Amino acid sequence: MKKSINVGSTTVALGTSDHGILSVPNVFADGMSVEIPFMILNGAHDGPRLHVQVAQHGVEINGLEAIRRVFSEIKLDNLKGAITYCLPNPIAFRESRTVMSYDDIPGGMNRVWPGNPRGSLTNRMVHEIWTNLIKGKAEYLIDFHTGRRNAPVWVFYEAHGVSPGVSKDVADKSERMARVFGAEMLYLETEAYGGGNTCRGVAVDNGIPGIVPEIGGASHFDPDHVNIAYQGLKNIMIDLGMIQGKIELPKKQIVLKWVMRSEEIAAVAPKGGVFLPKVKIGDKISIGDAIGIIYSPRTFKEIAEVVSPKTGVIFSIIENPIVVAGQPVAQVPEIIKEIIN
Repeated sequence: MKKSINVGSTTVALGTSDHGILSVPNVFADGMSVEIPFMILNGAHDGPRLHVQVAQHGVEINGLEAIRRVFSEIKLDNLKGAITYCLPNPIAFRESRTVMSYDDIPGGMNRVWPGNPRGSLTNRMVHEIWTNLIKGKAEYLIDFHTGRRNAPVWVFYEAHGVSPGVSKDVADKSERMARVFGAEMLYLETEAYGGGNTCRGVAVDNGIPGIVPEIGGASHFDPDHVNIAYQGLKNIMIDLGMIQGKIELPKKQIVLKWVMRSEEIAAVAPKGGVFLPKVKIGDKISIGDAIGIIYSPRTFKEIAEVVSPKTGVIFSIIENPIVVAGQPVAQVPEIIKEIIN
């Protein structure tokens, strides 16, 4: 029998929603606490529990508008299961910074999961979120981030066998979520991640299928990318049986191979100058093919050609065309497979 949901001092009855805060007390010099806002939508019917969050990095907000739009449409009388949401890093969000000024951890909050109640401020915030909203509570997880300014929307997930002890069932459910989200590019982790403990990684290690949609674009609401995130969240909820609707997918999706050493897939400028690309993001390319040229700002003559290090897809292109010798100007991950929907 489905029951009320209790988080901290907030109790949410069946068929209702409410919001509250997780408090990290006595952290600032003036004695003030940190308040992490959360929201719970507790459907009237049995179903899975999905946790969504956005802006671990405070400027990565495209997913925020997508979540708002989905939540505004949900009818709690028809919702099966429950959704929890939080804004995990309210300080970085308030400061409009990737990481907060009080605790400048390399890589930010998404490197210290599951946190530590006696650690740094970021560790303490993560611990509150992990213990109150995710561990032993969530059955699925979506951690929204925002990619580079000129990047596409893509979804990061983990292959079976990467993390010891993670079952094939969890890996398969994560892959299902990644595909159903509906981005044209899926980025599959095929080797252990070297950047530290991410929320998604720790969730998967604890038996919770999870994905990271990177909603490409600048730190503002990109309408096209917000629409993809909006439909993606709905698609997953439809697939989990939480809401009614039709899953909408692109005609084709490409699964790309993620590697820890990004220099392995980087096209590099052989000389300094001005980079002029001859390709666009999403183009397929073969090893040795021209990606662009370098020309001299003194003579306007072409002084070098940039070639692809791999056979794959143009995933990213440098924004600033002013480059120095040895600087990466594009990334070309390999294609694992193509999915026709």
